[in-house]
Amino acid sequence: MRRRSAEDGYSLIELTVGLVIMGIIFLSIYALYRPTLVLSGGIGERLAAQQDVRLALDRLARPLHEATMAFGRIQVYSLEAGCVGAYQACIGFVTARDAGCTGPFQRVAGAPNWQATIYVWRDTSSNEMRLRCDPSTTFPATTWPPPTLESSTVIGTRMVAVSFAFEPAGSPAPTSVAVAVEEQVAGPSRSTLPATLVNRTVFVPQN
Repeated sequence: MRRRSAEDGYSLIELTVGLVIMGIIFLSIYALYRPTLVLSGGIGERLAAQQDVRLALDRLARPLHEATMAFGRIQVYSLEAGCVGAYQACIGFVTARDAGCTGPFQRVAGAPNWQATIYVWRDTSSNEMRLRCDPSTTFPATTWPPPTLESSTVIGTRMVAVSFAFEPAGSPAPTSVAVAVEEQVAGPSRSTLPATLVNRTVFVPQN
């Protein structure tokens, strides 16, 4: 038989078979590492969601700690009080900070000099947690919504559920406010990680 010369090269069939084998190898490698890539992406998204929730609660921490549980100065609005439909998790409480609720803490004879009312709620149409400073009053409205909620600030996004509750539950003299936040975690649909992230924090007003 005649020996094939070096100039003959590879036939089309040999080249096709080689490409098919290489494709199978690449697909096998992808199938092997895909679950790891999906899990890694889900963990990254979950960490980002945890950071979002942490930032939202941080924005609530100082004003709630500086508030008071005195009668008439803090109000958690129920469904019957109007926190329904476009609104969820509605709360109003006073602040002793002026200049849009962000300035210096005001005191008179050692006691807080209340300057405004802060309203916080979840916008159900956008899944945003919003905050509104109302310097026109130092008593939260008795029913929701207050006269105006314009010029509000977004303090959290992707919030699929939020709740505020006085604690101890059912007590005539509650001492703290519990905040529960549930945020949607975007990511691969086949990820084994939970689709939502829930965080519950209790704040104790100090004044």
